[in-house]
Parts: sequence; structure tokens; C-alpha cells
Amino acid sequence: MKSCLIVLILLTMLTTSAVSQENQSVTLKGIIRDHKSKMPLAAQLKIIYTDDQINTQEANAKGDGSFEVVTLPKQCVVQAKTDGYIVSNVLLNLENLSENTAIVEIPLVYNGKSKINQLLLEFSEQKKEKEAQQDNGIPKNKQVFQAVDALENKAIPAQFRLLGTYKNNIINKATSKEATVFDHDFTEREHVILEVTAVGYQKFLSEIDIETFDETIHENTAKLIKKISFLNLIIKNEAELKNVNVFEMSGNTPKQIVLSKSSNMYLGQLKTGGNYKISINSNTANEVIREFLAVEGINQVLVVLDSKQAKQSITPNQNLTVETKVVQLDKQAYTPAKKTVTLTDRTLFFDQSSCVLKPESKQILEEISKQLLESPEVNIEITGYADNAGDARQNQYLSEFRAKVISNFLFNKGIKDSRIKLKGDGGKKAEADTEDARQRNRRAELKFSTATADRP
Repeated sequence: MKSCLIVLILLTMLTTSAVSQENQSVTLKGIIRDHKSKMPLAAQLKIIYTDDQINTQEANAKGDGSFEVVTLPKQCVVQAKTDGYIVSNVLLNLENLSENTAIVEIPLVYNGKSKINQLLLEFSEQKKEKEAQQDNGIPKNKQVFQAVDALENKAIPAQFRLLGTYKNNIINKATSKEATVFDHDFTEREHVILEVTAVGYQKFLSEIDIETFDETIHENTAKLIKKISFLNLIIKNEAELKNVNVFEMSGNTPKQIVLSKSSNMYLGQLKTGGNYKISINSNTANEVIREFLAVEGINQVLVVLDSKQAKQSITPNQNLTVETKVVQLDKQAYTPAKKTVTLTDRTLFFDQSSCVLKPESKQILEEISKQLLESPEVNIEITGYADNAGDARQNQYLSEFRAKVISNFLFNKGIKDSRIKLKGDGGKKAEADTEDARQRNRRAELKFSTATADRP
């Protein structure tokens, strides 16, 4: 009987352990966008765990750029790639999160022609001239290497590691500000794995096949993307929330970070290694301040606001004398004063394929936000548009994003989500085949209305 009981206890413990491990997961959500235009991109994703004992996961971002995948609460690299773009490798630490959901926005950089290749050519030609004078007759495959910032297209110091998979030969090289280029001559067939690292940048990985041995110069420009940091700010008891602001404090002047909201999280893009301050104001507590140093990957911050305090009531045990005064009021005093809505409908314009607010649009929205704060009974409806050039589906996304950008601006100024209605109306055919006519369709319309109808 005792042995049966022991077996039963062991089975129960094993079952409980298995169930708890199954429940340990993180739902990773996000969107893939073009870095410059902010347009969404369909892409292939790989979840590569730093623990090589765990199998790699694969997923896809849809046509609207969105993805959702259930992962383990471990450190991993999210690799995103699509045709024509530089592969992005984002390091995420999914351990010890406050919530079992994390949200990221991964920008991909277009892989255009690099002007820096001219420098590689000049370097190689000079090298070639010197070697021609002392030619030893051995066939060579000349590979020339350089690392550049993917956005600024400027050479950056980096560490290069070349691993030959046939003979396991390892070549380690480093470039500097003074010597931004190096070369290596291969004399045998080889398959090389190239790994490039630089301070503040994602790791770059590529493969090279060494197959031909002639006078051709093979150029290798490693385009590195800066490390990415995400803010996932979770605020509990936010019913009494007034506003949320996040500032980068690294420079002389604090710089406000643009926030968006998804589900129960406030999202923002941060600079890895930067100092940040979160300022939260509510109706029930003093200003809440949180300061932190942004690490690579997800910075999940949880803030619990004080719940609204109950009103003080008088108990029967209290010996209080309450003096009541009767005041005769004129009936006209019961008629509520009608508020005059001074907000007028506005139209904001955008550049082609862009959802970035122009300076003049920001000035208009600053004034609108002040008027909305002074008129809490007024709601706003934002409708985004685009011209009809290009793919209709992409134009629909662009129109929605234009409306969302304006919504985020107003939200960061203290306008509640419940007062803002959004929609995208896609691409519109211009009334004439002119650039001026198409420009008039790259817009967002703002319309205002009272929250409730006036009572008689």
C-alpha cells in the first residue's frame, strides 16, 4: 500500500511539473515596417534561442506586417527578413517579464546600392598593383571587407570573424576609423561564415562561397543595423489616469518619446543605453516617476496606480452637529449654461508615401489638443486618406497609419482614447492627373462633435 502511495505521489509531482512547464510561455506580438516609410511588410521570422538546446521556431508576418507567436520565456534573437531588405537580428530577453505578453515593432532597412563600394574598389586596385609587382603565380580569390552603418552609409569600426566550414579555419580581423577596409586572399575552395560585430549594432551574419580563382575582386559590405530597444509600459488602475509622458534624459534637453497604445500597454521606441524618465499623472495620486536605463530588447515597466479612495462617510458613533442652511434659488439657476464649441474641422497634409507629421501640422495639433482639453464634451473623428498610386492594399494601410499618427499625438497631449475615433479611407483617385491634385489626397480630415446631444 505504501509503495502504491509513493508511486501516486511521484506521478502527481511529475504531472504538476509538466503542466507548469507547459504554462510557461510568452506571447510575442508585433509588426514589421519599412524603416523610412513606416509601411508594413510581410516577412519571414525565426525565433533563435541563445540556448542551442532549444529548437528554432519559425513564423510569418502577414501582409499588414503583424505577427503573433508563442515563445518560451528565454533569451532569444528574433530574425526578420524579406526580399530587398537587410536581415534584422533583434535580441530579446523574455525572462522575468511582468506580463506574459510582449509587443515589438521591428523596422527593416532597404538594401540599396552602397556608395561605399567605391572605396572598396580603390583599396583593392591599389592592393592589386602592389601584388602585380611581386606575383608568385598562385591563383587567388581576393575578398575585400568593410562594415557600414545601414542608414547613414558611413564606414564604422568593426570586428570580423571568418569561419571556414571545410577546414575549420578561423580568421579574425578588425577595422578602425583610420583603416576601414581589409582584404584576404583565399587559395582553396571554401564555404565561409562571416560574422561582424560593432559596438551599438546588431550582429551581422552572412555566408560566402569561395569557388573561383581569378583576378576578380569580390566586395563584401556588411550593413549593420543599430540595436533596438522597446518600451512596454503597463499601468494598472488606469481608470483615473490623466496623462503619460516618457522622456529621454541622455542629452542636455529632455526629449519626449512618442507613445502608442496596444491592448493594455503603452509602446515606444528607445535608444539602447539611453536614460529615460516616465512621468504619470492621475486624479487620485501625486505624480509617479520611474527612471531606467534602456537595455537592448524589451524594457517592460509595470506601474500600479493607487485606486480611487472612497469618500469619507459619517458613522452613527460620531457625535457631530450638522448645520443645515436652506437657500432660496431662482429657477433660472437650474438651467445649465451651454458650452460653445469653437473647434472647426481641419485637414492635415502628408508627403508622398509618408505618415510623418509636418511641422505646420504639429502646430495645428498643439492648438487642437489645448482646445480639446478645455472642452471635454467634444470628441474627434480622424479619417486618413492616400492617393491611388501603387498597390490599393498598401494605400489602405497608409491611410490608417496617417490617422493613427494624429491619434497618438493627441493621446500624448492628454486626450483620452475614448474621445478619438479613427478610420482609414484608402487611396482616392485625383480629380486631375497632376501632382497637385494627388497631393490633396495625401491627407487626414479632422471632424469634431459633442459627446451628447444638447438637452432642452
